[in-house]
Amino acid sequence: MSGEKPRRLARRGLLGSGLAVLGTRITVPLCTAAQPANSESLKRLAAEKGLIYGTTISANQILHDPAFIALVARQAGLVVPENDMKWQDINRGAPGKDDYGPADTVAGFAVENGMVLRGHNILWYYRTPSWFFALPGRDAKERAVIDRIKTLVGRYRGIVHSWDVVNEPIEPKDGRPDGLRKAVFLEALGPGYLDLAYRLTRETDPRARLVVNEYDIELDSPVHETRRRVLLDLLQRMQKAGTPIDSIGVQAHLAAVGGPPFSPGKFRRFLAEIAAFGLTIEITELDVTDRDTPADIRVRDRMVADTYRRFLDAALDEPAVKMVVTWGLSDRHSWIVRRETNQSKWRTDGLPSRPLPFDADLQPKPAVGAMAEAFTHAPARPPG
Repeated sequence: MSGEKPRRLARRGLLGSGLAVLGTRITVPLCTAAQPANSESLKRLAAEKGLIYGTTISANQILHDPAFIALVARQAGLVVPENDMKWQDINRGAPGKDDYGPADTVAGFAVENGMVLRGHNILWYYRTPSWFFALPGRDAKERAVIDRIKTLVGRYRGIVHSWDVVNEPIEPKDGRPDGLRKAVFLEALGPGYLDLAYRLTRETDPRARLVVNEYDIELDSPVHETRRRVLLDLLQRMQKAGTPIDSIGVQAHLAAVGGPPFSPGKFRRFLAEIAAFGLTIEITELDVTDRDTPADIRVRDRMVADTYRRFLDAALDEPAVKMVVTWGLSDRHSWIVRRETNQSKWRTDGLPSRPLPFDADLQPKPAVGAMAEAFTHAPARPPG
């Protein structure tokens, strides 16, 4: 499917709803595999309070792990491709040599199962194709960014609910007065790259919600507090400049033990400050590492569950929070278990990590109950 214009789905219902993108050869049928009988449906509990609950997924999982995919279809009302839409994953070769097959598979799964689809992500310094760095001069790099946005966002126009347009744009430690990260897009195009990216995404798909997605903004430490202030300053500048933005993504990669403490009050006040800009909030990458918890599975699962519950109780108290996405649904498919994270999230005793709501056998853990309680006790809000 490299570079070809996507064909419309032939199914009348999908055409009638205006979801026109994918070829029928990559759509995925509704899942019918057996589900754990003793688990709550998190998507239903969330929806009852006007929330969307979802998880990451990949084309490889859709094609090769039907039991897991059945669990996703039961528990999640939203999916986001963990890696399949990232620029480096779509194009590892040369300009114009895009492969949208895996991303189309994820989008097709969402459409066929009536699920919300998040777009993650358009621009991220960490997953930029190597050829981009070798382009000759500013004009060529700007053209590549424009082509990336128009092609990706245009391909999924009318299907994607919200886009992480620029992922992780701030880094106060880099020392700039504006707090922006000194990385590839800033170096190539200057700070105006943010305005370019958000305006062009809005132009390409006016209905998609535009998100700034950031990490390390939820805990009670000087580093997190600085990052919160820098992010709020960025939002103020973007709004003053007329740069379109609809939502802030809070990644929330948490730890059950160790690291900075969590202050519900401080976090709640920060969310209220975001809401005061007229923006909504999406919890976009929630998981809880159990690195420094005891070996006993019952103990560490309970500690992980308690962390989910404390965080969600504070987050969901803010009506502007419209979405909760865990960065995976089962320990079978977790970036922490795969050790794609930094070592601060890895267990040191050789035992597998258990950071997600369901275990590697797809059975619910105490975290499922903690999330269910948080959704149940959350204030109702207009649907997101």
